This record gives sequence, C-alpha cells and structure tokens, in this order.
Amino acid sequence: MHGLAVIVVLVGGGSFQATAAPEDWTEAKRALIEQLRAPEATRRRDALLALSAFSDPTLLPVFQAAAQDSEASVRAAAIMALGRLMPMEKSAELEDVIPLLLRAVMDSHPLVRRTAAWALGRVHDPRATNALREAARDSEAAVRAAAVEALGEHREEAALLERLQDKDAFVRRQAARALGQLRARAATAPLIARLGREKDPEVKRAIAWALGEIGDPQAAETLRTLSRSPDPYLSAMAHEALRKIRARER
Repeated sequence: MHGLAVIVVLVGGGSFQATAAPEDWTEAKRALIEQLRAPEATRRRDALLALSAFSDPTLLPVFQAAAQDSEASVRAAAIMALGRLMPMEKSAELEDVIPLLLRAVMDSHPLVRRTAAWALGRVHDPRATNALREAARDSEAAVRAAAVEALGEHREEAALLERLQDKDAFVRRQAARALGQLRARAATAPLIARLGREKDPEVKRAIAWALGEIGDPQAAETLRTLSRSPDPYLSAMAHEALRKIRARER
C-alpha cells in the first residue's frame, strides 16, 4: 500500500492542504496550475504557494510566468516559489531566474521587493549581491530588513555595518544579528560605538548577543557594563556574551 503525502501551506490566517499519494502528485499539480487561471488573485496566490511546497524544478516556467502577474501578492508568491528552488544546479536555469529576481527587487510594490530580497539571499552571484546592497537602502524598512538578512548570507560585512546606522530599529537589529552570525571581528568597535547612541532595547540586546558571538575580548568591558543594566534581558544577554568570550580565551 502506498503512503499518503500531506502538504500544508499556510496562507494568511488559514492554510492550504494537499493530500495525495505520490503517484497522484501529477494530477494535483495539474489542478493547481489550472487554478492559476482563476480571476481571483487570492486563488492564484494560493495555488502558487501550494505548488512551491512540491519543490519541483520542472515548475520553473510556471513560476516565471506567474512572476509577471498584475497582482503584487501573486508576484510575491511566485518569487517565493522561485526562491525555494534555490540553489539551482543547472547554470542555464539560474541564468533565466537571476534577471527576473533583479527586476523583482525593484518592483513597485514593497511586498514583491521584500520577497525578492529574500530570494536573492539564496543566489550566490555578484549580480545578486549588488542588487541587495541597493535594496538595503530601499525606502521601505521591511525591504531593507530582508536585504540585510540576505546580505548576511552573502557575508557582506561592509553593507551590514552601514545598516547599523539605519533609521529603523528593526533594520539595525537585523544588521547586528547578521554581524554576530558572521562572527565579524571587524564589527566589534562599530557595534560598541552603536551602543553608545542606541535607544532601542531590542537593538541593544541584539548587539550584546552579537558581541558574544564574535568573541572579541575588547568587548568585555562594555559587556560588563551592560551586565549591570536595569533591563533584565539585556543584563542576561551581556552575562551570556561574557561567558562565551571567557570560554574562547581558555
């Protein structure tokens, strides 16, 4: 007896669920592709999200076509589906997708730009890196935050350091976390300097965490000061960061 495969895709507050035996997947995909012709944008979007769950490279042309849809939510779903296919093994396929993503990251709608930034984070190509540097200066904070996370995937320390000065606290927090994940030693001094001007408690905590991940002993004095903070979360984060630095010194 063949087992059943269940694919669940969350859509807003609800979900799409496809239940089928593996041999029935072709029919399920065909039905979803047909749904892409629906006049309702929500139905087209949901079909794309469900199709993306198959992680099937043969659906690449379907996603590429849907990325030209007139509705932003549908374009974003198509871009997300393309991103889930990354990294692509065939260079010819990647060459078809990169120009599409580069256009999408300049789309008129921020949802599409944000999704494209996420997808470009999964494309290790100089063109993607350059586009992400530009996206990190987007007028919308959500797009900048997505670009910052993607730049972390590209190990772009200089661009991340620039975003430590972003006017939006969430973007600054993402930049600090990305630098910590990279264990970017050169970021120690800029992170400490940012602490001296930072007002947002979440960003301060992210910086303390990042300093612990980087493990530079030069941050110890700053972290000892933070460990006495009246903010219990910041204090705990600083204590943990100090523990990590001491552990690396042994």
